[in-house]
Amino acid sequence: MAPSAVAPRGPATVGHYELLLELAAGGMAVVYLGRAKDGRATAPLVAVKRPHRHLATDKNFLAMLLDEARLASAISHENVVKVRELQFHDGEPFIVMDYVEGASLSELRKELASQERAFDVKVALRIILDALAGLHAAHELCDADGKPLGIVHRDISPHNVLVGSDGRARLTDFGIAQAADRLQETRTHEVKGKLAYLAPERVDKRRICTRQSDVFSMGIVLWECLAGRRLFRGDQALDTLQEVMHAPIPRLRRIGLQIAPQLDDVIAKALSRDLEVRFATALEFKAALEEAAGRASIGRPEQVAQLVETLYAARMTERQEQVGGVLGDAGAAARLFSEAGFPRPAPGRSISHGSDVLRAIAPPAPSERYLFGDAPQDYQRIAAQKTRWMVVGGIAAGVIVGAAAAFLVATRGASHAQESAAPHSSSARAASPSQPEAAPPLPPSASAWRSAGPPPAPLTRHLRIELPFLASHLAIDAVGHDIYPAADFLALDVAVDAGTAHHVVAVALDGSQAEGDLREVDGVARPLGGGWALISHRSSASTGSAPAPHGPGVNRNGFTKLR
Repeated sequence: MAPSAVAPRGPATVGHYELLLELAAGGMAVVYLGRAKDGRATAPLVAVKRPHRHLATDKNFLAMLLDEARLASAISHENVVKVRELQFHDGEPFIVMDYVEGASLSELRKELASQERAFDVKVALRIILDALAGLHAAHELCDADGKPLGIVHRDISPHNVLVGSDGRARLTDFGIAQAADRLQETRTHEVKGKLAYLAPERVDKRRICTRQSDVFSMGIVLWECLAGRRLFRGDQALDTLQEVMHAPIPRLRRIGLQIAPQLDDVIAKALSRDLEVRFATALEFKAALEEAAGRASIGRPEQVAQLVETLYAARMTERQEQVGGVLGDAGAAARLFSEAGFPRPAPGRSISHGSDVLRAIAPPAPSERYLFGDAPQDYQRIAAQKTRWMVVGGIAAGVIVGAAAAFLVATRGASHAQESAAPHSSSARAASPSQPEAAPPLPPSASAWRSAGPPPAPLTRHLRIELPFLASHLAIDAVGHDIYPAADFLALDVAVDAGTAHHVVAVALDGSQAEGDLREVDGVARPLGGGWALISHRSSASTGSAPAPHGPGVNRNGFTKLR
């Protein structure tokens, strides 16, 4: 829903519904807040979706609209927005749906980011678990004969998860859903859905789309809620698709988020590009999240409702007042919202919610976890660097091989010369029988082995350090090492007598730093205790002081990036 509500031009009525306010407008349709003129108590307030006039006679669009109405109306679940009917007014179609007072998940994320706050993990999990429950209900839908319809939503994104003021999240917009008996078929090789939330198998040559594709998309939505930034985003559509196919998908703990390892593993499994690894169903994903998080770490609907109320109380109250202006009766508007289950404070009454409440229910948005390494944006450049190094390495290898071949040829020529001179040496030795015959010389390797004894003990041991981001430089125990091209690990040799405890400072591609005390076990050094201490790259250039944490910086599309 749009942040503002605008009254339609003049009185408007479609079918049995009166349009009160314009809620949102998209590329294909406009959604209005409406009420039933015949006093239907089951839905005193509804959302009316009307396509733009130029699409009202488009056969493909009409087929898609009919599919959306038919599929969504057949799904009866508390976490799916109910579609009540499809009607026509003056030859133009419109869909009537349940009205959800609240905001989309996309709006929630943007609003939190604008106030430098983040999703509480408990609240984010509650929202996604609700959405997964609705998604599974859609996947399992059968026809009247009990035959599965094979519904795949295909457009899972934060825009299509509505979070109500009642604390319940609902899945909406089945306009491009796939089903066995849908009327409108996707054109060959046509990719639908928001690109940044597509599953890789929908983009590659397989072009398959199953319920696992929806699981991947929902995994992206959860990852972004917790990470506070987009997972896949390119400057161009092709760049975004390339990232979906090939960009690294960093673990949330690797970018600084303090969540349980089991929960991190579950999210990573949902985001696996391997269909054999990824969860087979939304229900499996939901059950795994609940088990990994534990009941105590999953929010309640009341907590979600409090967040919505805190962020959008003023907007929801203003909407009620606007309806009162349309009806010409503020009291009638208040009664209408109350009957619909969305009571608001009386006009003029102060709202107690605000920034103080938000600080208590939404944690600060630490910028340290937003951009470290930024693998999705840097992977193409790093891949190009690797390619260049491979070319240089190939040329160097060719030079070395050529030099070795020349050396072998020269060596063999000298050997032939010695063999041809050997008979003259023998005759000389025969002419002097009084001199004892010398023992044949040992090969150089055997001579060295006899004189040196057993081989010396190694002076170094191999060590691998796993880093929390793509790093360009690392200092281990105050000894610096450049990493080129940048990588999220470093393998090096250290002295055998060096201890197993190391102090490491890593520098990310954007200049940010991570510092930690690591313990070496079986050749791998991992951080102790609280893990890595992440420090932003901004510091006082004049004083030369160490970098210090700072605010979120630049906000783009609801997600914070370091300046």
